[in-house]
Amino acid sequence: MNATAIESDVKSAFVKELEKRCDSKRSCLGLELDTLIGVNPGLLDIKFDHAEYGEVTATEFLCCRELTSSCRDLLCELIGCGAKTTLKCYQESVEFYSYVECLLLSGYMPLDFNEKGDKFLDCMMQDHSYFKDDSEAQEDILRLLLGDVKPGDQFTFGVLSLSNIERLKDLPQLEAGVTHKESGAFDDILQEYVKNSDGHTTASVKT
Repeated sequence: MNATAIESDVKSAFVKELEKRCDSKRSCLGLELDTLIGVNPGLLDIKFDHAEYGEVTATEFLCCRELTSSCRDLLCELIGCGAKTTLKCYQESVEFYSYVECLLLSGYMPLDFNEKGDKFLDCMMQDHSYFKDDSEAQEDILRLLLGDVKPGDQFTFGVLSLSNIERLKDLPQLEAGVTHKESGAFDDILQEYVKNSDGHTTASVKT
């Protein structure tokens, strides 16, 4: 069997096993996926052609599917293995803050969210988002964005690790006019968070 065929077989096995884990509501990678990724780490970032979602990476696939806690946990596991996230991941998950928390662990967050140039953080405050009226979710997202965290802190995806915190350092520094609209809804909760921290936060915010 030539190299191209082997690569194709490995890719097919990876996609099949990923779908199986989602359908069975199992929130961990399992031995088969763990082995496939261990031998072929490139599987984490290649695109594969899906009948329903088109060309997607593994992280995009999990964000396009039904947004469940088991799919979210699988997403976190893939990110923990080194999988990258994309703008598409955020576009598919913007309404669900528990997914956004997980996506931030990759160290990537888009600035512009659409062709109009709307900022992702402002779009997360839209009326249809679960984030808009949930003060606990707002605080958790802000802590991750600002790096105002420590190992062992509890979030919807589980316990924060030291490696998680290291990747969070790659997120863009929050700055009005760059990461979000000045005096917008997100800027309001950011300023309120910094104000209420009373100097105890380790957060860094550009003004």
